[in-house]
Amino acid sequence: MSLHPILATAARDHYVHIQRVSTDTLTFARSVGSVFRARPGDDPVVTMSIEGDDPEKIPYASCRTAQLSLHTDYATFHRPPRFTISHCIEPDPAWPDGGQSITVLMRPLLAALREERPELYRFLREVPLPFRRNREHSRYHTSIEKWTILDEDEQVRFDRTLIEPILAEEGGAEAEEAAARVREFDEYCEQSPHQVRFALAQDEALIIDNHHVLHSRGPCTIQRTGDRTLRREVNLVFLE
Repeated sequence: MSLHPILATAARDHYVHIQRVSTDTLTFARSVGSVFRARPGDDPVVTMSIEGDDPEKIPYASCRTAQLSLHTDYATFHRPPRFTISHCIEPDPAWPDGGQSITVLMRPLLAALREERPELYRFLREVPLPFRRNREHSRYHTSIEKWTILDEDEQVRFDRTLIEPILAEEGGAEAEEAAARVREFDEYCEQSPHQVRFALAQDEALIIDNHHVLHSRGPCTIQRTGDRTLRREVNLVFLE
């Protein structure tokens, strides 16, 4: 089955920036592809609304104001979704500077990495690492799987925050060396020139190739005016 032209462009170019979505998020997602559900019966639309800074009251980093780390979505799943749609419902109050979506394009980055740091590249291809969801792992999985960060087709799965804690629990020289390599890769990606940033306005959407793009989000702001609270709100839908 061929990809919708919008998704074919995202697969070729790593992403597509949609200037205006004129329908609700789920209707738009279904018009271009097959919607991914983490579990049968789950709502396929995940709303990420900025709530504050307290990690105890707000367990999900993506709902806090601090910058989100680079990652791929559903990295603990055997088959992560191919595409991620981020549909902006409310932009950050400090738009266009606040709450920027950050993408790192992996094809040119990996081409550079092979030349500049071949040992790190081999680690990414050859060493399986444990991935564990920070919360509710057992809701989705019966065990902790190990995956390489890059597969044989250079598809990437990565989230430092899902790997480092379990390596720290394992302890020992091998785990410490693996954690150091994970941090090295994360820092390499953070400093990469192959980044594209988007300040999504209301009703704009960004579609990324989740197999070939790392993404994150810049720091957010919350503004309270009288009885109103202004904050960034984005709907996420994932496609097979």
